[in-house]
Amino acid sequence: MLQRFINFDFGVYMASVKGLEKQITILKELKEYIIPLTKEEFELLESNILQHGCRDPLVVWPRENSFFLVDGHNRFKICQKHNIDFKIKKIDFETIDTAKVWMIDNQMGRRNLTPDQLSYYRGVKYNSLKNKKGGYENVRSKGQSELSTSERIAEKFNVSESTIKRDAKFAEGLNIISRGNPKLKTEILSGTVKAKRSDIQILPDAPYADKILIKSEADLAVKAKKIRADILDEYEKKASRLSQTKTTKAQEEDAEPVFLDKDDRVRKLKAKIISAINRAIRDKDETAIKELRKLIDKLSAEIH
Repeated sequence: MLQRFINFDFGVYMASVKGLEKQITILKELKEYIIPLTKEEFELLESNILQHGCRDPLVVWPRENSFFLVDGHNRFKICQKHNIDFKIKKIDFETIDTAKVWMIDNQMGRRNLTPDQLSYYRGVKYNSLKNKKGGYENVRSKGQSELSTSERIAEKFNVSESTIKRDAKFAEGLNIISRGNPKLKTEILSGTVKAKRSDIQILPDAPYADKILIKSEADLAVKAKKIRADILDEYEKKASRLSQTKTTKAQEEDAEPVFLDKDDRVRKLKAKIISAINRAIRDKDETAIKELRKLIDKLSAEIH
């Protein structure tokens, strides 16, 4: 599917560190899509490159007078450190979003990912595949058979659509954590820090999500608790406003127009009584039972 957007240059070119290191640019926006290696993994890769050389080419995206590094960040770092020559492979991506999708697929296909890492990449992929109009492809027109973005990803990874939605929240939450503490994000994804997933997933739901800065694991727990309290408080306020609106409406409906004669008032009361009886029986509505008692008292007053 990405073939339409990528012009692959399958030529592999040998390059020296001194010859290309100034031309190779590491974009923070792309580097964030790479889960850092653990210390042990990095040392193992370094030992392998020192012994056998850098066998796999770095993947770069030629842009103007630079090469944006798309794959091989750890290999490039090791080659720079030890002045080891490396190969490059050029791929011409149409946009940076296309490059991101390629990076995600490449990472998911290459490494033995933990459940949290796999969840993160599924979420990142879902979040990156937005409509050009700015929303997710989740709403289909009547009669459309094409799968939504979340359904396509869920089908590909054999998980539920709701899992993909939770993955998206997990990825968003980790990116919020990274804003204030990049190391904590890495530690969570590597498994060295066992943060509650629900604490991470709640971060994007905060009305002030763009202002959250997480300093530590303890700070994450404290702020997640506050966000839940804030969300619950807002729900309670909305429920209270809704209840007041319904009460006002009920009071308005209950007020009898002054011009109704006795027969009309009785007929209206009978209709309300029948409605209250139906609600009391059907929904076991205690409010309807209380309302019924009041209506019967009013009817008694009318007919005596």
